[in-house]
Amino acid sequence: MTSAKDDEDFWYSSEKRSFCFENNEVDQLFGVSKTDTDKLWAGISNTSTSEGPLKTTNDYQPLKPMLSIISEKTLSCILATDKLQNLHSETSISQPDVTLRKILLGQPYSLDQYKSLASKTALLDSAIISGDGNTILIIILFLTKTLKRTLVQRILAERPDAVNMYIRYLSIRLQLNDITDILTMLGQSKDAAMKTLHIIIKNTRDPNRLLNKLQNIYETQFLNLADCKETSFVQSYIKLLEWQITVKKMDGNEDIELNSSVLNCLRHMCKGPERRLMSTILSQQHDVSPRQYQKVALEVRAAASEWDDVDQLLLTKGWLGSKKLQIHLPIEDVLKILHKNSAPSEILEKYLKFVDNIERRLELAKTMHCFRVAIDILVQQADRIALIEYKSKLQPQSEEYFYAESALRLPSVKWKS
Repeated sequence: MTSAKDDEDFWYSSEKRSFCFENNEVDQLFGVSKTDTDKLWAGISNTSTSEGPLKTTNDYQPLKPMLSIISEKTLSCILATDKLQNLHSETSISQPDVTLRKILLGQPYSLDQYKSLASKTALLDSAIISGDGNTILIIILFLTKTLKRTLVQRILAERPDAVNMYIRYLSIRLQLNDITDILTMLGQSKDAAMKTLHIIIKNTRDPNRLLNKLQNIYETQFLNLADCKETSFVQSYIKLLEWQITVKKMDGNEDIELNSSVLNCLRHMCKGPERRLMSTILSQQHDVSPRQYQKVALEVRAAASEWDDVDQLLLTKGWLGSKKLQIHLPIEDVLKILHKNSAPSEILEKYLKFVDNIERRLELAKTMHCFRVAIDILVQQADRIALIEYKSKLQPQSEEYFYAESALRLPSVKWKS
């Protein structure tokens, strides 16, 4: 048990510095540095407050228990302050990373501490490095709320990844003016016009509203673009919508679909001779080639079994009242369309004779079951063996069977064999 005199000698003879609440220098507290406070606290927790005798060795002098010379509450405050200072020094260095980690993990976070322009741009750069689109967008929206619009655009102009993410966000929200401003500032006027066009077409269902929007974007953006191929497309689109709206008002027919393709509109107009004028206007406005027009018209009239209209479309008057073929399609394409639409044999036979190559005509006649044409060609070639073989494939006692048999008996034919 120590005496009162020993305690008095300790305070007057010790070289260790004591704690003073008026002294800010806390670098050395009882011979222990600030960086060793964790070790100090661990040692305190194992120290007994009893006044039992202390073991001595030859290597060190006996020490008083820490809590016998300072209250536990005071010591706790000192150590808590030390830890808080270390925490502030760490978070001040990696604050953006800490914030982004909270965003990624879905933890509560605050961006209020980012007040300077440098801290905000550093936060955005850290978000871009993270590669997470949602995080990048959160930071961009924070910048738009706390900085001037021109300043935000200047920051984004130097960061393409951030621009792409923001443009995608603006597209979803249909904020066309913001998209145009940003891309135009970046020198991407064509991209701005194309992006706006895509959004308008995709999200506008009413034809009249679509027409107004297309006219506006054509005048404000596309006309100012030099050597832009899409400008003519927008102009044609406007003409098509104007034509569709006009025809629908005049015709009153619900079959025509507004905002449909040129060829679909042409098919609609080829359903009746009375619409031929409007179909001609449509073809001229949209550079529909004569071949395209004739193919569409032939398909429509053949599907309706309007064979007289087919003749008017494909034939014209020749010398001495004869019929002359006037087509822009290959004759084989014409025959395939007619055969596909179940044209009668007499119609097919009429156009088969316009196939110049005799062997090809024979092949097509057999394929399309035009037996008269096939038999006549074999008779013309005087190929008796081929005619007998062809006759064997015909239905016995049928019209074509008797026609082949009669051909074989023709006395005027000099058969090859």
